[in-house]
Amino acid sequence: MLTDLSFLNSGQPWPPKCELERLERLDANKKLFEGKHDQVFTNWIRLLREDRKAVMELIFNWHKRLSLLWADLLLGEPPEPVADTPEQTEYLEELMERAGLHATAYEVAIDMSRYGEGIFKLRGKGREAIIEAIPARIWFPVVNRDNIKDILYHVLAWSYSEKVPSLFGTKESHYLKVEIHERGRITYRTYALKNGTTIDALLEESVEILPVEDFLVIPVSNLLTSDSAYGLDDYADLESIIQEMEVRMGQISKILDKHADPNMYGPDSALEIDPETNEYTFRAGGQYFPVGPDEKPPGYVTWEGNLEYAFKELESLIDQLYIVSETNPAAFGNFKDISVESGSALKRLLMVPLARVNRMRMRFDPGLKKVIKLANLLEIGLGRRDIPKISKLKIEWNDGLPIDDTEVSQVETQNLAAGISSRYSSLKRMYGLKGAALEEELERIKKDREEDVDAEVRKAVAATEASARARGLNNPENQGSKGSTGKPFRI
Repeated sequence: MLTDLSFLNSGQPWPPKCELERLERLDANKKLFEGKHDQVFTNWIRLLREDRKAVMELIFNWHKRLSLLWADLLLGEPPEPVADTPEQTEYLEELMERAGLHATAYEVAIDMSRYGEGIFKLRGKGREAIIEAIPARIWFPVVNRDNIKDILYHVLAWSYSEKVPSLFGTKESHYLKVEIHERGRITYRTYALKNGTTIDALLEESVEILPVEDFLVIPVSNLLTSDSAYGLDDYADLESIIQEMEVRMGQISKILDKHADPNMYGPDSALEIDPETNEYTFRAGGQYFPVGPDEKPPGYVTWEGNLEYAFKELESLIDQLYIVSETNPAAFGNFKDISVESGSALKRLLMVPLARVNRMRMRFDPGLKKVIKLANLLEIGLGRRDIPKISKLKIEWNDGLPIDDTEVSQVETQNLAAGISSRYSSLKRMYGLKGAALEEELERIKKDREEDVDAEVRKAVAATEASARARGLNNPENQGSKGSTGKPFRI
């Protein structure tokens, strides 16, 4: 771990030696996510063919599929920020839409899975806050040597090269760009890199004083332990399983290819001499093994590849993949031999994956809140006086699963009938309405109910009058007539 800024001194190697293992791991995970498994699984060629002439043709990109699954379940349905007042909530919704926060958070969630760390970065542009996701490989936290959870500096550093004029035409020069983030302050530096691997002279330096007394870099870790400042990625435990699956399928494919184009044996009369090589060849193609006239008749050379056991091992590997990755077939849309009758049944089926997402949400929720609050303070500090200051913030999360409209409608109807929910809250949960749209819908419902009541009243009055006419009580000739009591009837 880095405990001070001395790794940026002239003459120090770049990248720092203590960070090389982490950076190599990040590069490998990036290749796995992109499907470049042959550049990471270096042992697969020997497992397929000892002559190292094999080609990895079957790549099962479980890595990418898993990262997208967690991001979908966490952020597939956008989380909704809620503040103390409608004015603050309306501003938050406008900020999230303007800054594209949902898309940025999705990128950070993918990085959490594949790198163990997703990182938000804020900056000002004019009077607005810009929220970005930055790659973990340029992030170098400097921690307190007595408490590695206490980050003193967030250093963002990346190297680049440029073609510059020289006496012999042009040459390539290497540079290192550095941002040192402190609470309320950012220092920008540019270094020359000798041979691209050693920090040389400091070329430029400038300082920016921030309008907020906090870091503008907010990391969100995947799974943290007490002895590390870096989160654990989702790929490390799965590499050996997925590599074995890909190699096993490659071997099965090779066996099937052998059976699709088998070799033959038979009399040597089927052979002919190639005039160029002066070698005997089989005119029908493929390999041919000649036998004597007194030996077996022509036939195919076959062998038992024991594919049954190969497929059994593959099934076992898939089961282990589900266990280690905390998923199941239903999480990937495979409902073979599974009956899902309701949304509740689906949630029970996905109990383990949803528990995994809840663990991610436990880390993501405070990070996202901090990003939103800092963006608000940054915009106020940049001169916006037309926006409210956010004091309290709550984020309403969704589970990312498809909504069972029938089940939700039944539940909300029961809640309304039992008096444990308002019509306002039920509409918000059922249809996702909010703000002015929700108020308008409530007004429409109120108007419709009033019209229904008026219609019922008119219907009742009309029925009463029709009944009276049928009995002749509204006949003018009968008005004032007396009944058995000697008193006139009154209607």
